[in-house]
This record gives sequence, C-alpha cells and structure tokens, in this order.
Amino acid sequence: FKVMGVLVAGSFLCATWLGLPVVVVLIFIFVPRMVKKFTNIKEGVSQVKGGDLNWKIPVEEDSQGVKGELDRLAADINDISEATGIVVQNELKNQRMKTELISNVSHDLKTPLTSMVSYIDLLKTEGLDSANAPAYLEIIDEKTQRLKVLTENLFEAAKASSGAIPVHMEPIDLAALVSQSLGEMDQRLKARGLSVIVKNELGGKDADGKDIGVQVMADGQLLWRVIENLLGNVSKYALEGSRVYVNISSKCKDAESRDSGSGPDSDHSKDTEGKVLLEIKNISGEQLNISAEELMERFTRGDESRNTEGSGLGLAIAKDLTRLMEGEFILTVDGDLFKAGVLLERA
Repeated sequence: FKVMGVLVAGSFLCATWLGLPVVVVLIFIFVPRMVKKFTNIKEGVSQVKGGDLNWKIPVEEDSQGVKGELDRLAADINDISEATGIVVQNELKNQRMKTELISNVSHDLKTPLTSMVSYIDLLKTEGLDSANAPAYLEIIDEKTQRLKVLTENLFEAAKASSGAIPVHMEPIDLAALVSQSLGEMDQRLKARGLSVIVKNELGGKDADGKDIGVQVMADGQLLWRVIENLLGNVSKYALEGSRVYVNISSKCKDAESRDSGSGPDSDHSKDTEGKVLLEIKNISGEQLNISAEELMERFTRGDESRNTEGSGLGLAIAKDLTRLMEGEFILTVDGDLFKAGVLLERA
C-alpha cells in the first residue's frame, strides 16, 4: 500500500512542470537504494540456499529499529539462517553423542564379556578340579555382576530420559533421607578414607528438643536414587582420604552453573525462594578436564578413563530423575572441586 501511494502521488506530481523534477530526483535517490537492498537479499538467499548459514544480509537500522520493509525482510532471513544454523549444530552434536554412546556402551559391555570368555576357556582347558578354578570362578562372578549392574543402569537411564517412570510427589524429609543414604554408603565411603561433613542450614529443634525435618516435594524412591547416585559418584571418584561436604540450604549459591538442559529451570536469575538445595562437594581424585555439561552426558567420565568401576551413567540418571520431580540438577566444576546439587520445592 505504501508503494502504491508513492506511485500515485508521483503520477500527480509528474502532471506539473514543478513536480516533475522533484519526482526525477527522488527516483535517482531512492530507486538505486531499493535495488541494492533487493540485490543484497537475493545474494543472501542464494548463499543460505547454498549452505552458508553464517552469511548475513546488511540491514539498515536506526534508534527505532529496522527502517523499511526490505530491511525487515532481510532481518527475518538472517534470523531464519541463524536458527537453522543452531539446529544443524545441535544435530551434529547429537550425532556425535550417539556415536560416542555406541562406542562407550560397546566398550563397557565388551570388557567384562572378554574376561568372562577368557576365564571360561581356561576352566575348560584346566578343568574344574584345577587349583586355579576357584579364582577363575570368582573373576567370572565379578564380571557377571558388573554386566548385571551395567545393564540395569542402561534400562534405568533409558526410562528416566523418556519419562517412563511413575512419579508420586509427596512431602519428603530430605535431612532424614540424606542421613539414611549416608548410613547405607558408610562402608564404601570409609573404604576410600572419606570423611563426610553434614551441615543442615534449615535444621533446628522444636519446643520438645526434637530435630525439625526439612520437607521437600519429591518422590521418595526417585530422590533416594538421586542421592545414592551422587554419593556413589563420590565414593568412586573423590580424592582418597579427603573430606566430603553435604549441605542443605534454602538458596542456590552457584546459579551460573545450572544445567542448561532443564527447560525453564535454566534461567540463571530465577528466584529460589521456597526451594531447598541439597549440595554435595568433594575434591576429585583425577584431574577434571571437561565441563559440567559434558559430565552429565551419558557414559562420560572426568578422567578420560574407562577402567574404573563406574559406568558414567550416574549423573545422567540423577539429572533426569530430578527433572521428573520438577526439580533442578546443578553441577559445578571448579578446578578439581566438584559440586553437585539438587534444587527442589519446599513442602
């Protein structure tokens, strides 16, 4: 409509000798600019069509934003190119992760299977009456249990990521659950010489001198699994003979480290009022040479080794289970300091 209005106005002006020079001057001023913008858009579309998603069409802007229709069209094409580029990068990342996942799963399955086959062949050769038979059977049993745990973790990771787990939300005493989990993990933690320091900033005593529980909205079984995974991670990878800190508080001190894959929970400025944070901190026994985001990918370990006890699924499962409980999983890697946290609604 604007173009039609300009053309109609120009036609009337051309009807007079006074208006004709004005129209000619305006044509020589504005038409080349319009043609140049159109040419830029045409070139940009051609480049994007050819696969160059980083190509940017020049856009004229002033204090009020984009100037004209052609500039708005160019800006929209630039936005489409940028969005397409993000999609392509995400797809490439997903393909890389799938390749690494298949490779890592194959390795973790093949390693115990190879040992089992080797020792079974030795038993066939030497016979069950040989002096080495008990040792061979013990190794086979150990590798069988390792395969069992790995298979169970794979199924659990698949169910957690797909959301195919029933969730029964109810008020749960977080402090009591942490205490119970620490009791069950006590032997494993002591075997590594780890001493656990528990601090409950929300605790206290009632009028009768009884401990006041910290109630959160969660599924008891799923939350217990999350805590078990975090403490299991500590028992495998924390520096031997060091201290582990378990803290329950009402706010998140490391908002910048929040998991960016948690949907709305990834807002770093989000108010944490009415939430409870369970945070576990330890020093890593090995140098942590990857980011917190990479550590939460399945079958990823911080020491670049696949010879340790863990499968690399614990943190991924914990993150997905926390998400199912409408909570937020927080991970921070600061040098060799490893911090994992679970942020839940207070009941």
